[in-house]
Amino acid sequence: MSLILKPTSNTNIETFLSGGGEMGERIRTYNWDATSLGDIATWPQSLLTSLSIILNSKFPMFIWWGEDLIQFYNDAYRPSLGNNAKHPQALGQKGADCWQEIWPVIKPMINQAFSGESTWNENQLIPIYRNGKLEDVYWTFSYSPIKIEKGKVGGVLVVCTETTDAIVNLNKIEESENKLRFAIDSAELATWDYNPATNKFDGNDRLKDWFGLQAQSGIDLSVAIEVIAAADRKRVSANIQKALEYSSGGIYHIEYTIIHPVTKKERIVIAKGRAWFNEDQVAYRFNGILQDVTEEVVIRKKNDLIQDEARCTSDRLQLALEAGEIGYYELTLATYEMSCNNLYKKIFGFSEDHDPTYKEFESKILVKDRSIRKRAIDKAIKANTVYNAEYRVQHPDEEIRWIKSFGKAVYDEDGKPVKLIGMTLDITEHKQFAEELSKQVLERTAELKRTNADLLQFAHVASHDLKEPVRKVKIFSGRIRDEFKHDLPETVFQYLDKIQHATDRMLSMIEGVLMYSTLTNLNQAMEQVDLNNIISSIEKDLEILIEEKHAVIKKEELPVITGVPVLMYQLFYNLINNALKFSKNNTENTISIACVTEQIDSVSYARISIEDNGIGFSNQYIDKMFEAFIRLNSKDKYEGTGLGLALCKKIVERHNGKIFASGENNKGAVFTILLPLRKI
Repeated sequence: MSLILKPTSNTNIETFLSGGGEMGERIRTYNWDATSLGDIATWPQSLLTSLSIILNSKFPMFIWWGEDLIQFYNDAYRPSLGNNAKHPQALGQKGADCWQEIWPVIKPMINQAFSGESTWNENQLIPIYRNGKLEDVYWTFSYSPIKIEKGKVGGVLVVCTETTDAIVNLNKIEESENKLRFAIDSAELATWDYNPATNKFDGNDRLKDWFGLQAQSGIDLSVAIEVIAAADRKRVSANIQKALEYSSGGIYHIEYTIIHPVTKKERIVIAKGRAWFNEDQVAYRFNGILQDVTEEVVIRKKNDLIQDEARCTSDRLQLALEAGEIGYYELTLATYEMSCNNLYKKIFGFSEDHDPTYKEFESKILVKDRSIRKRAIDKAIKANTVYNAEYRVQHPDEEIRWIKSFGKAVYDEDGKPVKLIGMTLDITEHKQFAEELSKQVLERTAELKRTNADLLQFAHVASHDLKEPVRKVKIFSGRIRDEFKHDLPETVFQYLDKIQHATDRMLSMIEGVLMYSTLTNLNQAMEQVDLNNIISSIEKDLEILIEEKHAVIKKEELPVITGVPVLMYQLFYNLINNALKFSKNNTENTISIACVTEQIDSVSYARISIEDNGIGFSNQYIDKMFEAFIRLNSKDKYEGTGLGLALCKKIVERHNGKIFASGENNKGAVFTILLPLRKI
């Protein structure tokens, strides 16, 4: 497609390409014959018009023209290209050669503009190569088609603003305040071209949309003026008239509000433009852009409120620091310049009228404690976390004080730590109290251990000494029954049966007490225990009782754990025996044993559940049922010592495990054991 139209006169060329700063001069002196555009004299009017707009705009603008996408840009756009990077080579260069690093990103948008459809992107990250490196750069930009004289698209107008600094600043606010994040959406842009002689103007679709104008050309200026808020109309009209005066330099820059005639939506805009004058100093053209800054104004107002709030917050923080006698400091890591409040000085033993250096503060820390503080700070900076350290300082009177210090590093946009902020607190009294409390706890713990040892010893001795007289009662009552069975009345035998039953329970209780009192001091070595073998042994030992209770034991595969075999036997024996003891009559009783493995704090555990469908219990007794000598049922109806579950708990705890229970009256019970697979 040829874009070469009827040659343009040299006068028009000079008019349209006059001024424009450095880029205007470069365009005028560039060797265009070396490009597909050819001599400037052959350029189409639409290209010259577009160049006139961007060269005389203070807003960053850029043009791609023709099939080769030959490039033009204005002085406002030039900083975006960096120093000694793409500028000035980008002028007259093909787009594909200039923007290789982002061509896959921008080429579809260029194609879209060439198809006649504008694009709009806000705060988009598009890295570009400039200043000798690939930089992450945020842009707000619009790609708009530039139509040539025959109505076809001859090029693309790029109106853009780099928002990198705005984004970085908002990120800094968010990091330091940890409250708010701001998103800056840069303005959409509209263009106008006004003819003072006819009092008519034309604008792009965006401008017509904002003003609620029909999609037509040759719009009377008064129609647009009526859309401007009443409070701004006179000021806007005066500024337009002033810009059309030669003495003003043709500069037009104003902020005002427009109100859509249909939707009544208010939009705050900044208008930037320029009037062009002929040799008679009469304005023959007035064109420029409009930028929607509604959100920026709102953000500006919010920022004012935030600044006010920040000042209030600072005052409240200072009051809190003084009330809590907390020292505050800031340290610049590059220069070790330090600022702090008077309380910080006081904590280190300095007077308020002295401004110590960082080295002076550090010299007050005991030599052996300096490494503690340094390690804490280095670790926190590396991990981007809060540091926390306790160390001692020596005051001028040689008094030693304990200090608690905590703080955090502040990083720049490259992730480099640049500042350290923190607080300190004198915890000397707290330390002294903690040491005294710890001493008392140790003393009372030792006393409690001695008492517990004495009680266990007493229980062991007492239980051992009780066994013999109880055994004699059992033996001699049995002899009476056997030797005088023909001479005694029936009631005596009933009494002897009661004595036998009572002594059996007494012996069982004594054995339980002996086991409970000696369990803590057992020194059996732990070994690999196959719980499947343990359950099989228990089934054999309880075979008769299982048959009597019409019970069925359903069990899953159980793991091999590290434990004491005899204690594992006792644990599961007690639980299964309880399930049989508290089973229902005249029904099939089921005992289910299940197991799963799980990880808790990087330790592998076996979670074993023993569930039955017996008489159950109320969950209100769960907290008490593992205590020694606690019985939930009548001793006349259900035999037992009240030590079985207490022994189970003690065995589980000896293996660094836990035991839980849940139940429901007349529906059954579930006992859950958590045992580590390996010794902890």
